[in-house]
Amino acid sequence: MNRIIRASAPAKVNLVFEVGQLASDGYHPVNSLFLALDLREELTLVKGATGTGISIYVHGESIPDTHIKAVPTDHNNLVHKTAVLFAAKLGKATPDLQIDIHKRIPVAGGMAGGSADAAAMLIAMNEFMHQEHGTERLSIDELALIGAELGSDVPFCIYGGMAIGTGLGEVISPLEDLDFETNWLLCASSRGLSTPTVFAEFDEIGKHSPFTDLSEFASISSAEELGMRMTNDLEQAAFSLMPALSQLVEQLEQLGAVRAMVSGSGPTIAALFDSEAKAIEVSEVLRSQGLVALTSKGLAQGARLDS
Repeated sequence: MNRIIRASAPAKVNLVFEVGQLASDGYHPVNSLFLALDLREELTLVKGATGTGISIYVHGESIPDTHIKAVPTDHNNLVHKTAVLFAAKLGKATPDLQIDIHKRIPVAGGMAGGSADAAAMLIAMNEFMHQEHGTERLSIDELALIGAELGSDVPFCIYGGMAIGTGLGEVISPLEDLDFETNWLLCASSRGLSTPTVFAEFDEIGKHSPFTDLSEFASISSAEELGMRMTNDLEQAAFSLMPALSQLVEQLEQLGAVRAMVSGSGPTIAALFDSEAKAIEVSEVLRSQGLVALTSKGLAQGARLDS
């Protein structure tokens, strides 16, 4: 009987996202404050029949069907790339696998949905290769190093919690947890925004912020104080590409959000509330308008094996 390995990894919001000028390597240095949310991607992995390669199945019920259909199920899926890279790092052939992805995080929404899939896959592959080939399990730090080769958000999805991300976002410095729970409403768009497109628009606008010391965020004691200090350098670029996002931010704050802001490169809007009840109440208002509104809490554990 094939062993079933289950793993999950969290969505993220960028409480702060400061972007530097375009460097000679074609990338922007960033200074970001990540928070992991309990909105988790779930991945199930089993050994496939010999010679069948990697089969990927994607489903989910809480995000639009257009998001599910937008996820590739071939070698272009980050989970597929993770399996190939991880096996190569161990000096092994890529195994035959059947992978089921239960998506809860909006696709191309600035919340690290694909990166969470990759993080969960790294955890699952670590266990699979140990069970099937007797390889030594890699540490979380070792998995994060591999994850950085797959995408800049993957290391944080492995660690979870709250952390500063520098470099391209892949250099993670964990912070002490907030001493209060945060409540979020996440409003997903029916279509995504390409991260490179948002960064290109950001360069056109030309507003770069000096990097600040984010370590003091660990001492914040209330949602109100946190909301006052949330910033995203990419927000105006996202607004320029999708003007309706600005109106949605204004609506959410009028409905009682402590702060509403584009999450990462967008177009998902992350709205912070001072209570779970208020977040749920506003989510119902948005759903009555035909919008996709998810509620979540932070902070959350990073990628893990699930029973």
